[in-house]
Amino acid sequence: MRKPRTVRRRMVATLLAVTAFTSAGVTTLPATTAMAASATASAATLADSFHYPWRGDNPRSTDGHGYYRASCVSFTAWAIRSDGLARRASPDFLGDAGEWTAPRTTATPRVGDVAQWAAHHAGAGSAGHVAYVTAVHGNGTVEVHEYNWRSSFNNQQPNRLNIRTIPASEPTRYLRF
Repeated sequence: MRKPRTVRRRMVATLLAVTAFTSAGVTTLPATTAMAASATASAATLADSFHYPWRGDNPRSTDGHGYYRASCVSFTAWAIRSDGLARRASPDFLGDAGEWTAPRTTATPRVGDVAQWAAHHAGAGSAGHVAYVTAVHGNGTVEVHEYNWRSSFNNQQPNRLNIRTIPASEPTRYLRF
C-alpha cells in the first residue's frame, strides 16, 4: 500500500535534510528534523528524550523490560528501542549498567551508541552508568542524554533527564547494539 503523498513528501524532505547535515559533517540533527523523521518513521530518527514514557514515574516500579523506571538503564534501553536505527541485539534485561554488553564495544563513539561507565568511574555509582549518545562533535566531545545523573540541568534531582556534553574519553567504553 502506498503512503499518502504528504507523508512521502515529508520523508523525502527529512532524508534530504539528513543528507545535507551528514555531508556538512554534522553528526546530530536539529530537533525539528529529528521530530519530522520520527513522525514519518524514517530510518534517520533519533529518540526524543522528552517522550520517555516513564518520566516522573515511581522508580520502584519496573518498566516491563527488566529495569526500574526512570533509571539510566531503563531510559537508555528505551532510547535504543525508539531511535529507529538498525540494531543487532536487544538492550532489554541486561542487568545493572556496569554489566551491559553489546555485539560491539568501541572507544570511538557514534550517534546512537551507549556510553558506559564502569562502577565508580568518573562519578558513576557502584552499579555503573549508561547514557545514550545523541551527538559526536569534532572537538572530541559527545552529547549524552541520560537519567539518574544529578546536575544543574535537572536541579540535582535523581531519576530525571539530564543532557550534557562530555569529553569522549570520559566513559569507560561505548556499546554498539
